[in-house]
Amino acid sequence: MMVFCISEFLDPFLASYGVEDPEFAITQLAQTTMRSEIGKISLDKVFRERESLNVGIVASINKASEAWGITCLRYEIRDIKLPVRVQEAMQMQVEAERKK
Repeated sequence: MMVFCISEFLDPFLASYGVEDPEFAITQLAQTTMRSEIGKISLDKVFRERESLNVGIVASINKASEAWGITCLRYEIRDIKLPVRVQEAMQMQVEAERKK
């Protein structure tokens, strides 16, 4: 999955002393938040509702990173690459539905 995240340091003091490595922390937070949000919905919805998913991820990141003095300005899921096995399973499902 290819994502794009822009964050801003609102409070340099909190960013320096509230968390050990702010860039790493916001990156990890963004990744875990994305996984959590994607896990709540079906794969079809991930593709169809990417924009609302991005907005939800930004809101969750901002809520969690407020204590660090960091805000997420933008988060974008640019590309979703599925594992080969998942692609094959989806193709088999499409073929089975066509045969019905």
